[in-house]
Amino acid sequence: MTFFQRLLTSAALALAGITSLNTAMAQSSPASVAAIEKLLAVNGAQKALEAAVSGIEAQVRQQVITNLLQQNGGKPLTPPQQVAVDKAVPGIGIVLRQELGWARLKEPYIKLYQAQLSGPEVERLTQLYQDPAYVRLMEKMQLINTQSAQLVAQRMPVILQRIQPVLEDALKQAIGQ
Repeated sequence: MTFFQRLLTSAALALAGITSLNTAMAQSSPASVAAIEKLLAVNGAQKALEAAVSGIEAQVRQQVITNLLQQNGGKPLTPPQQVAVDKAVPGIGIVLRQELGWARLKEPYIKLYQAQLSGPEVERLTQLYQDPAYVRLMEKMQLINTQSAQLVAQRMPVILQRIQPVLEDALKQAIGQ
């Protein structure tokens, strides 16, 4: 066995050991529902979920308007179209808040946290979220993540423009033209 093969084998065994240890740790001391509820309260999970739902609702509204503008050949929405948007979007928002609301998702969140985190891990995370310095760092990380997503979104028109000819060529080749 070459040095490289031994190195890969050792790395794979170490990774398997770490994974087994993490799984055993999470299974050996599961977090209580009360501990997870406390973590969810201090980490702002409900607030983040509600903000995400509001963002989805805004995206849906914009997508509906964009589709109507395309149907109109770029011309502004007609008064009936605007009325339809104004009536439909709040109804969509109601459905989103019902289906993605905290009342519906709290229990699955708890189960998710229980499946992934041990009791000591939940306790440590709770301590971290109660530390003002950690909270400030997490707020900065959220901002960085948001701005990173915006950077990617800004690149999408160029990417889609470059992808279109690739897709067209592939389709032409697939149908034999």
